[in-house]
Amino acid sequence: MYRRYEKKSYTIFKYVLYIGLLAFLIFPLYWIVTTAFRTDQEIVKSTMSIIPKTFTLEHFRDAIEDVDILKCLKNSLVITFITELISLSTGFLMAYAFSRIRFRGKKLLNTMILFTQFIPTVAYIIPLYLIMSKMRLLNTYPSLWITYLGGAFPVAMVLLRNYVSDVPESLEDAARIDGCSQLKVMTYITIPLTIPGIVSTAIYVFISIWQEYLIAVSFISNAKMYTVSMALTRFQGPYGTDWGGIMAGAIIISVPAIALFLSCRKMFTNNLVGGVKG
Repeated sequence: MYRRYEKKSYTIFKYVLYIGLLAFLIFPLYWIVTTAFRTDQEIVKSTMSIIPKTFTLEHFRDAIEDVDILKCLKNSLVITFITELISLSTGFLMAYAFSRIRFRGKKLLNTMILFTQFIPTVAYIIPLYLIMSKMRLLNTYPSLWITYLGGAFPVAMVLLRNYVSDVPESLEDAARIDGCSQLKVMTYITIPLTIPGIVSTAIYVFISIWQEYLIAVSFISNAKMYTVSMALTRFQGPYGTDWGGIMAGAIIISVPAIALFLSCRKMFTNNLVGGVKG
């Protein structure tokens, strides 16, 4: 009887803890969404209620028309897409080389690539700014592409190497016996089996670049080239902060990231289940 009561108490405590953690994670998102639809009069009140008492779309109109956040979305998509394409391509080739090819200095080079991830951005932002200034690349997309690639490429290589290592070498050897070249082996054997890893790495790189602010604000001063993270700063003025506009802008700029995750989640799940069944 006592054990049954103890087990029931533990179950109740566990569910209460889970519900509390879920509420802790969801409440900030709820507050962002509700604040975006509140009027300024309700937002500035010192006793703002949890449930909104007013409703307006004015903040979304300000974000689209006054801040021109859609232009910033376009800029970020261009920067992120090119960085994703190059970093995933080079990262996969390097991951394949580290996983399948033996060469001198392999461990040292791998350690050096891993070491770059422990250096904070603030430590090299000034040297990078001076280099970009000397090369006359400030206020240009290449300045962001080069810098973002320096951070995205090592991450892609490290993450993809684990997925490439999980692919049985016997499958590649069988393909070579059938007459496939190294390029065909990667194209028809390795890449299809590592699609879950490529998708998850692409999502990680996308989010890292999408939310980056320090590098963008250091290299870009032309308002026409602002990224989405820089666009939110335009809601801050000398007379205060437009919190409703910031929340509305945050919702708008999060749509591409959410759409990418939802679309790729299905692909990731299907490939993972297919790999297990196979």
